[in-house]
Amino acid sequence: MPDRQPNFTVTFKELAISAIKRQTRGHVVIVLNSDIDKTSYNLFTEIDPDDFEADDYLALELCFMGTPKKVTVLKKEQNLSDLTAKLDKYDNYTLVYPSVSSTEITGIKDYMTKIRAKNNYSVAILANAEGLDKEYLINFASSGNITISYADTTKTITPAQYTARIAGALAGLSSGRSLTYFELNEIVDAPLFSDPDEELKEGKLVIICSDNTYKLGRAVNSLVTLTDGITEAFQKIRIVNIMDMIANDIITTFKTSYVGKYVNNYANKKRFIGAVNTYLKTIASEGLLDEANDNEIYLSYEKIKAYIESKGVSVENMTYQDVIVYNTGSYLFVEGVCSPVDCMEDLDLGFYLFQALESEV
Repeated sequence: MPDRQPNFTVTFKELAISAIKRQTRGHVVIVLNSDIDKTSYNLFTEIDPDDFEADDYLALELCFMGTPKKVTVLKKEQNLSDLTAKLDKYDNYTLVYPSVSSTEITGIKDYMTKIRAKNNYSVAILANAEGLDKEYLINFASSGNITISYADTTKTITPAQYTARIAGALAGLSSGRSLTYFELNEIVDAPLFSDPDEELKEGKLVIICSDNTYKLGRAVNSLVTLTDGITEAFQKIRIVNIMDMIANDIITTFKTSYVGKYVNNYANKKRFIGAVNTYLKTIASEGLLDEANDNEIYLSYEKIKAYIESKGVSVENMTYQDVIVYNTGSYLFVEGVCSPVDCMEDLDLGFYLFQALESEV
């Protein structure tokens, strides 16, 4: 008898990703000091300014500058466990908590690690935090306060308050671009690091000034420790966002459209694989995956073989096809390849002065 509920595990490594139905990360969950709790807004104009203190109202306005699809306000709790109990009701969101304390940061990190292990592909944005080192935690760093133009005046806010702006920008970002060099036109003045490349190496997202405009630097998360299968690609916010989207899509669709609704025979396994591969082809055509590379999944010979052997059955005299069509109970064993596409961020251009190109000689 099975000893646990159905398990939906999608393991992402750089060359092993499965997916099915397109979704985007457009939901921000923001924790504020206001009495408003578990209330969602689709537009900033829906918000009554009388419901919020000035700083909380500003945080919401900063968030909506980035055009997220939805912003949910949660009331700050004295105990972090009470807050995370409310967060359990949501998934696939960008969490921002402008007044988070240093002691709560560790709790937020542990909570995000726990929910992602359960296929909740949410991320959190924190400010000037230490020891994050996770691809799903973004560490916005600033050496001082930031002055912005707000309501026909200027206001100076902390880096933690400004994380609301970054959360909204990430949630509203189109699939065709990254946060790198995202313009922050509301900034009047901001401290700049003398060597932003050093901050980058420490997994920090920073503000730079380029062409007389304040912008976000290279869009990286806090991951700095690389291991086998966790490569530099996982340090890029865009790449992780694509992988999270795909993981969430396949699990959501599998649970709603397949679990308990199809017998697990070879024909239906191929039906599922066909749907996944159609999806992968579609998002590749939209620029999320590299069309020049293979983007497909297939039945996993090695996983099925291991399953058969775990039942005490020898595969020595089985052909490849015998293994592939074997009855695997409730398990659908697949694997595949796909290649998320980054945005242009680095230019290497060389000019040859006073020389004709070879094709013109």
